[in-house]
Amino acid sequence: MSVIVNENNKIYDADELMKLIHQTTGFDVLKDISSRTKREDVFAFILQCDVDPLKQDLEELGLSINIEENEDEYISELMNKADEYAVEIEENLPEDLIGYYYAYEYDEDEEIIKTILVVAFDRLGQKKLKEVGNRLITVIGD
Repeated sequence: MSVIVNENNKIYDADELMKLIHQTTGFDVLKDISSRTKREDVFAFILQCDVDPLKQDLEELGLSINIEENEDEYISELMNKADEYAVEIEENLPEDLIGYYYAYEYDEDEEIIKTILVVAFDRLGQKKLKEVGNRLITVIGD
């Protein structure tokens, strides 16, 4: 079990965050990869979301991209929509935590999008958290 602690001894554990994500968003937590950050002050998770709601949202917006005609644009729009959904995660985090998320993989066979999420106390700062997230994306070998 991963935990992070701030200077005031406020403690969060990964299990409670995973539960919060599952209960308040359309994402499922696939894996806790906090140990891959090599930091004790950051949580990291691989999340997945079903693409059907994303497709419905794109259709409601009037975007009718044919995957056979323009696969790259279609996947890009789905990934962008998944990132928009991930905003819900940050909105539901406790006030003293910040998050960075990035949709990195579309699995056409399973009809899911995988997203990386990194979370830390706000004192770490958004810039540093983004650096940790981007570095983590390069080492994910799922």
